[in-house]
Amino acid sequence: MDAHSFQDDDYFQEDMLLPGEQQLAGASTWDILARVDLEVAFASEKLLNLEVLVMEIARRAADIEPLMREPQSISAELVHKAFEFDVLYAIVDSETNELEKLVASIQMAIASAESKVPEEEPGSSLMDKLHTTTDSLKKMQELISAIRRESATFEKSIQPSQDNQGTGEAMGYEDGHMSTHTTMQAEDQRNVLQMLQQSIASELDLQQKLFGSQSSVEDLKMKLHYAQQESYFLEESIGDLYERMFIAENASQLFLGASKELISTIDTIQFSLTASIHREGELKSKLEESLMKLNVNQSTREIVPGDSDNNGSQEAVQMQVLSPPEFLTLRNKVQQLEEWLRDSGSHPQWSLLSRGETEEVHNTMQIEIDPFGNIISDLKIAITNAESRTQNAEARCTQLTQTNVQLSGQLDSLKSQGSDRAGLLETKLKESDTQLEHARASVDAIVEQQGMLRSSMSDMEHMIEDLKEKYLKAETRAENAESKCSLLTDTNLELSEELSFLRGRVESLENSLHQANQLKICTAKDICSKTKTITDLVSKLALERERLHAQIVTLTKKNRILAKKCKENDNGAASLSKEVTATEGELRPLKVMEEASLNCSTTQPKVASTDSTPQEEVEAEEVTTLEDESGARTLETVRSIEPLQLNWKHISVAMLVLLAAVLVYQLYQSDDRVEQFLTKFLG
Repeated sequence: MDAHSFQDDDYFQEDMLLPGEQQLAGASTWDILARVDLEVAFASEKLLNLEVLVMEIARRAADIEPLMREPQSISAELVHKAFEFDVLYAIVDSETNELEKLVASIQMAIASAESKVPEEEPGSSLMDKLHTTTDSLKKMQELISAIRRESATFEKSIQPSQDNQGTGEAMGYEDGHMSTHTTMQAEDQRNVLQMLQQSIASELDLQQKLFGSQSSVEDLKMKLHYAQQESYFLEESIGDLYERMFIAENASQLFLGASKELISTIDTIQFSLTASIHREGELKSKLEESLMKLNVNQSTREIVPGDSDNNGSQEAVQMQVLSPPEFLTLRNKVQQLEEWLRDSGSHPQWSLLSRGETEEVHNTMQIEIDPFGNIISDLKIAITNAESRTQNAEARCTQLTQTNVQLSGQLDSLKSQGSDRAGLLETKLKESDTQLEHARASVDAIVEQQGMLRSSMSDMEHMIEDLKEKYLKAETRAENAESKCSLLTDTNLELSEELSFLRGRVESLENSLHQANQLKICTAKDICSKTKTITDLVSKLALERERLHAQIVTLTKKNRILAKKCKENDNGAASLSKEVTATEGELRPLKVMEEASLNCSTTQPKVASTDSTPQEEVEAEEVTTLEDESGARTLETVRSIEPLQLNWKHISVAMLVLLAAVLVYQLYQSDDRVEQFLTKFLG
């Protein structure tokens, strides 16, 4: 598993912001809960990625820890792995800090939501959601603390190993024993066992988490099934409501059509009523005209009695023939004549007296009456015609009265029927108005129900989408858990194989330890025998030192004697100075030998565990022979001593280097087999 995948899964998914105090103060409880749900889902996903990253770090720590304890196995690849381990550890630390901050902000949001619950209408679902979120936060805090503990164990498992490595190396260089290696192997075994225990515990925890995730997935499936059933029932209820609304719309349309038909029938009835009223007015006007004509005829009959029937007939004829102004003038003249006749009847004497005049007047009147006779005859004919017409008019009047009575009856019946129909129509209109109002109210209620259902449907759709998202997240978590379980099973199999292999290695290492202990006993015996030989050599060196000291004393005495001789013999000053330098040259290698012997005597206790070889004895003999040769050459010249002094220094240094190399070789020769086992075990 690569570190980049964890970074891609864990560090580039943050699209949310932590809610501030101002946003929490202004938002409602449902908004806060929605935001808290999103943040909890984000934190849980991030926590799962961190757990995977911690598992990867544990695997790398198990690979790096045994290699860091061996200084010889350190390479560039190991340094690169250690650097990657440090980077991943720093990433885990920073991400755990961010998760702790996120959990603290979620707790603040939950506290603000709980403080706002008494202000609004308290609901059980709201409190249940708050309790579930607090429980999930507690679980997240426990997981974060577990990650902290594991990271602390990683840090402890790396740092003390380096200290133990340094102390083990120092002990190996100082003592040269196998105890440090055995302790390191025991610590390796303990660390491996601890890592195995941790891996088994983490595997059990992951199995429990997987079981919990499976149970949560089943719960989510059940919730989704219930939500689908509720949505199905809601769809059915919505379909029923749509059917009812459609039926109500059809009924309203039918009522509207019936009301329109009733309105049209009312309009036709009103039109027929107006037509009948108009006809009634016309008939009334005709009756009045006929009555007027009858009255006129009666008046004419009364005015012209007896003899004046002709005049009446003539007047009637003239009424029909002449125009109204001529008829009036004639009527006035007739009235004047009638008055004159009456006057003539009332004054007979005056008439007798004035008979001549009257005859003249009568002649004139006769002349004037002749045309009037024709007119009167015409008027009689007209009167007869008028009488016939009046009879016809009376017959018609009787017919008209009968028809009027019939029409009045019909009018009354029509009025009564119209009033009844109008009442029925009014009642029907009122009923239709009430039905329309009820239909409108039902339509408004249906529209409101549709709005409520649409809002509930939208809420259910949002809930279904949220549940689908949660289900997808749960599926992704389950897939991640399955992948983790597969990885854990693979790692468990690998660890079981490694454990079996390590058990075999432990058995082989125990056998090698037993062999190493036996070798240590043998080497201890060899060391005891060699220490005895070394002590003998030291005692010999001490005796040689005493002898050399005695030679030095004798040489100093000779030097003093020679100095006295030089003072006495001024001519041999040059030779004396040469002898003095020669004696000093002889003294210098002696001092060097003393220092070498002192160094050998001081270094021998420290190197008590080394083996002495025959080469050392040969070297000691060579030193003694060189000392003898230096003692024998004291009486030589200065030119022959100086090159011997330089050669002696180089030889002594070379001998010391050889001794150190032999000691180091003897130290590491006994540890060869253990190192081979360790290289096999770690490589």
